[in-house]
Amino acid sequence: MCRRAGQRGFTIIELVIVITILGVLAGILTPFIQQATVAYAQARIRNTLLTIGDLALERMSRDLREAIPNSISLINGDQGIEFLHARAGGRYVSRFDDFGDAFANPVLRLARQASIGGVYTLGTDLTLNAGDVLVIGNTTPADITTGTVGSSVRLLTITPTINAAWPLGDGTDQGRILTFAANHRFPIDSPGKHFLIADKTIEIGASGTTLLWHSAPGLTDFNGAADWSSADPILLAEVRSVHFSFQPGTPKATGVVRVDLELGDSGGNETLRLYREIHVRNTP
Repeated sequence: MCRRAGQRGFTIIELVIVITILGVLAGILTPFIQQATVAYAQARIRNTLLTIGDLALERMSRDLREAIPNSISLINGDQGIEFLHARAGGRYVSRFDDFGDAFANPVLRLARQASIGGVYTLGTDLTLNAGDVLVIGNTTPADITTGTVGSSVRLLTITPTINAAWPLGDGTDQGRILTFAANHRFPIDSPGKHFLIADKTIEIGASGTTLLWHSAPGLTDFNGAADWSSADPILLAEVRSVHFSFQPGTPKATGVVRVDLELGDSGGNETLRLYREIHVRNTP
């Protein structure tokens, strides 16, 4: 077949040269493409580990910032932590407060080592939940006991004060009466006359490659031992290691919980280490 004037095609030699050049370029570029693909996959895994690790640390931080002061202790070596969660709190009325004719019943004004079965508190927004525990003046986790002498006691009722003159009422309707077992004695006062209501014990600890979150009502499982099990919610999976440390602080400085966490993907190709310091109250 004759070519038309001005037409030109590719010769076999030209095609072979082009294919050869493309093959050489592909051979040169393939390692770079592979490296970029691997780097992308690694970055994606690390980003996933960072996201889930940050979420778990944020959950821990939130719970620890709501811990009863001086209730934190390390358990299971340094692979777990235990504390009481504060649901509510406020200011109680002490024996020597001057509120005029208000809070008139002297038996309901707290004094150190006095045997009482109830205490006045300021405010009107407290309600009772099942398992609530009143905590006043603890300085260590060991102070939180439920005996007749101790910094905590199980709450029985929370009732409003009555705005009528003593002895028919309390002289105000701007308070609450927290009642508990009779003849309880709180060993020390709170420096700021603070009280807290604990609703649950929380434990966070490692089991194999998972970090578990365990809770129990009131002082249940507040025993310095690891009580979590496979039935508890998984806070974080793919955990290589976790270490907790706790510096209680001083009356003028907050305590610090330190969490050192190492995560790894299921394929074992990537690891990521996270560290966080969580400041907690330590003034009872």
